Amino acid sequence: MSLSAKRPSKNIKDNLLLDVQDTNSPKKRLNAEVEAGLYKQIKTKAVMEERSISDITRQLWINYLSD
Repeated sequence: MSLSAKRPSKNIKDNLLLDVQDTNSPKKRLNAEVEAGLYKQIKTKAVMEERSISDITRQLWINYLSD
C-alpha cells in the first residue's frame, strides 16, 4: 500500500494500521538519536518490565498512528 500526502480516509487509515500491526511482515530498522539520560531511563524501565526497547517503540508508534 502506498502512502500519499492527502489526508487518509478512515478505511485507508484502518488498512495502514493493520499493516503496521502485522507481525509477519518484513521489518525495517529505525534509528533515533536521544539524550544519554533519556536512553538510560528507557533502558532501565524496559529491563524492569522485562520488555525490549524495540517492543516498546513499536507499541508507541502504533498508539501514535491510531490517534
